[in-house]
Amino acid sequence: MTLSGPEVRGFWDGLDRDLAGIPLALRLERDAFYSQPEWDVYRMRYNGADGYRLFAWLSIPSRPREGGFPALLRMPDYASVHDLIYTPLRLVAIVMNATHRGQRHSDSPFQAQYPGLLTEGISDPQTYVLRRVFADGLRAVDALTGQGEAAVRALAVTGAGLGGSLALAAAARRSQVTVVAADTPLALGRPEALEAAAYPLAELNDYLRVNPHLRNAMLAGAAPLDILNLAPDVAAAVLLSVGRRDRGLCPLAFGEELAARLPRCDLRVYDGAGEGGGHEHNVIRGRWLGQQLGVG
Repeated sequence: MTLSGPEVRGFWDGLDRDLAGIPLALRLERDAFYSQPEWDVYRMRYNGADGYRLFAWLSIPSRPREGGFPALLRMPDYASVHDLIYTPLRLVAIVMNATHRGQRHSDSPFQAQYPGLLTEGISDPQTYVLRRVFADGLRAVDALTGQGEAAVRALAVTGAGLGGSLALAAAARRSQVTVVAADTPLALGRPEALEAAAYPLAELNDYLRVNPHLRNAMLAGAAPLDILNLAPDVAAAVLLSVGRRDRGLCPLAFGEELAARLPRCDLRVYDGAGEGGGHEHNVIRGRWLGQQLGVG
C-alpha cells in the first residue's frame, strides 16, 4: 500500500514526539583498550524510544580543533553485531558506530533474530519492532550531536542495506545531516518487496507462507518505512550505490526511482548484487566523504 503525504508526515512526527518525551540520559565511558594516542574511544549509552537503552561506539580525535570536528555516523545494517569502524577519518573526525535495539550491546531486554527482525510484530503497528528501529536511527543523530565531549561542525551519515535506509531517514528528519552515503538501501514498505528472491527481503515471503491471511496487515505495518516517501525531504548531498543484480536489498528499479526523488543524488550502479560496488565503491565512498567533509 502507498501512504499519502500527510500520513507519512504524521507517522514520523509521531516518532519525534515520542523521542522528545524521553530524556537522552547519555553516558560516555572511555575504553582504554581501543583508545590510541591519536583518538579516544568511548562506550556510549543513551535512551531511545520507550526509554530503551541503546549502545554505540564513539571515537574522538585526541587533538582539539577550533570550531569542532566533522563527524561520521554509520547506521547499523541488518546483522546482530557491529564493531568499531576502522577508517582513516578517525584521525580528523568524530566517528560513531550506532546500534539499534536487539543488536549486540543493545540486546536487553530484546534480542533480535536474523532472519526474523524484518517481520517481528509486523501485523500490528503497535508491535512492529522495525518502526522502533527507525526511531533508534533518529536517536543516534540526537546522541551524536548532543554529546558534550566535542562539537560537531558537519555530519555525514552512512549505511548499507537497512543502514542505508536509516541514513536516508535520518537525513530527511534531522537538518544537522549534511552528507549521506547510502549503499543498497533496503526497499522496505512497498508491495514490490514481496517479489524479492533473496534475503533479507525474502523474509517477507517466508512470513506470508505461514500467515497468508495477514498480507494486508503486513503491508500496512511496513508502509510508513518506505524511504521513497521521505526522499524529497533529504536536503543533504547523497552518494547512492546499487547493484544491478540485487534481488534482496535494493532492486535496481527501486534504486533508480529513489535517486530520481532525491534532490541532490549521485547514483552509482555496479554489476553486483547486494554487495553493490564492493571494494571499488568503498574507495570511491571514502574519497567522496573526505571531500564532502573538507578533510579529503
